[in-house]
Amino acid sequence: MKFTEIQQKEFIEASDGRMLGYVNDAEISKEHGKIESFFLAEPKKMLELFSGNRPTIVIRLADIKVIGKDVVIVQSSVTEQG
Repeated sequence: MKFTEIQQKEFIEASDGRMLGYVNDAEISKEHGKIESFFLAEPKKMLELFSGNRPTIVIRLADIKVIGKDVVIVQSSVTEQG
């Protein structure tokens, strides 16, 4: 799968069905050259349209349960980075 394809999929939390966001970056292992985690940008809410500070959600590759046609289902304790 190409990186651009994963960027077009919604990431959904399996436990509550919450939409987490879309991929905007990835962390790649220097040792193995493989993706270790994805960084998601949360979808903007109406009041945040003009705000520049949005937390980034980090999803480890190990937390991905299913990659579907339109969505990626993850089950994890989601980590946010400021």
